[in-house]
Amino acid sequence: MYKTHLFICTNAPDKPGKCGNKNSEALRKELKEVCKNEFGKAVRVNASGCLGYCERGINAVIYPSEKWFFELTDKDGGLLLDAVRKDFESKK
Repeated sequence: MYKTHLFICTNAPDKPGKCGNKNSEALRKELKEVCKNEFGKAVRVNASGCLGYCERGINAVIYPSEKWFFELTDKDGGLLLDAVRKDFESKK
């Protein structure tokens, strides 16, 4: 069972304006590797389909705490990693 699960929208990389067209897959890959090294199997980073807010940049959500992130760029890995750390620590 994962303590923290981060979903990053990678929907529709071939369509302008969609999260997948904003380099969200690179963001997901970066975080997946960092989280794997730092948390092992306690944190999971997944691609998601559309989260419904593509006009607001790359979108992500942490479960089970339901913390949402909007207007992200592929340079916001540090911001999401800090949020994952806080969420993870709150479950210890």
